[in-house]
Amino acid sequence: MLLKQPGELVSRQDLARALWPDAHVSFERGLNTAVNVLRQTLGESSQECRFIETRSGLGYRFIAPVEAVIEPPTPSSSLNLHEDYLKGRYFLNKMTEDALWKAIAYFESVLAGDPRYAVAYAGLADAYCQSALTASTHGENAAQKARDYSAAALQHGPVLAESHVSLARVKTLFDWDWSGARAEYLHALELSPDSAEARRAYAAFLSASASPAEALVESARALVLDPLSCAICAEHAWHLYLAGDFQGAVEQCWKVLTLEPAFAPAQHTLGLAYQQLDMHEEAIVELKNADHISSDHPAAIGALGHVYGAAGMPGQAREMLHELDRRAQRRHVSPYWYGLVYTGLGESAQALDVLEKACRQRDPALLWLNVDPRLASLLTSRQLCRELAAAT
Repeated sequence: MLLKQPGELVSRQDLARALWPDAHVSFERGLNTAVNVLRQTLGESSQECRFIETRSGLGYRFIAPVEAVIEPPTPSSSLNLHEDYLKGRYFLNKMTEDALWKAIAYFESVLAGDPRYAVAYAGLADAYCQSALTASTHGENAAQKARDYSAAALQHGPVLAESHVSLARVKTLFDWDWSGARAEYLHALELSPDSAEARRAYAAFLSASASPAEALVESARALVLDPLSCAICAEHAWHLYLAGDFQGAVEQCWKVLTLEPAFAPAQHTLGLAYQQLDMHEEAIVELKNADHISSDHPAAIGALGHVYGAAGMPGQAREMLHELDRRAQRRHVSPYWYGLVYTGLGESAQALDVLEKACRQRDPALLWLNVDPRLASLLTSRQLCRELAAAT
């Protein structure tokens, strides 16, 4: 990591996240030990810095001259790189915050071994798109990283479907360029008609575009291509939910939970589908489960607040607003989740205010604004979407 950014400060937090992406304990002593071992290997001490400069309490800089030497990978190393890439995709598809950072670490490891490995750039672009949706990374930072990695993927692999899928995701989430995104998805499918990932991503785009029938067709194709992918199975349930087939969404969610009993996206969609079926008690149970295993993702709290409000429990709904405030002190919380709670409470003016704020911020969570059944009562939001489409 120091060599990737010669002369630049690399923070202790960034180093710790790369070294121990799944750790929830103090890293101070372990990081100090790692740096001391590096110093011994390079033959220097902290008092005589020829290679690594310490910025006390902040991080480290590599201060010696650096020259890149790129060697073609051997067949055995290519196999290892491919395995690491697949591990990155595996962790990305677990759709949790902890797994997200593991995925990023694996993709970066691949590129450290071969800087021309195009699909690893695409994987990083997809990871930062996901991090924007989960609020793991601030929207602007995630957008810039996703754009940069997507551009690198196209540069190194212009004829790979993965490169065009990552660009399509960037155009959808951050640029709001829906026609450009559709073109990239279709090009990706021309390049690789049997890509489950391309079918999955295109299905999500179609759902967000209010094309539920087409979305379900693409999602079903993705399922045929990769029937054991929990991510694809759970997203199929989400598309059923958005299409208004709430019973079908419930049945699909339970299929996912048979494969993976603690899979937050399936539990979240299950709770939403139960709510639409007026099974409020069951909805609350599942959304609490989703919140418990989703690394504090605020979506479940917003959903709980909406259920409480719609079920005539305003006190509990307002407590969810307070909980969103508390979480906002340690991470980004989209105004969209506040909008859901206000809508459940029947407070349309407040809901529209926070949704308009999300629009001004170009918040990625607005991807589902025009198709989320929970916002169907906000007719003004439909006009808002049309104005946004015209503006972009």
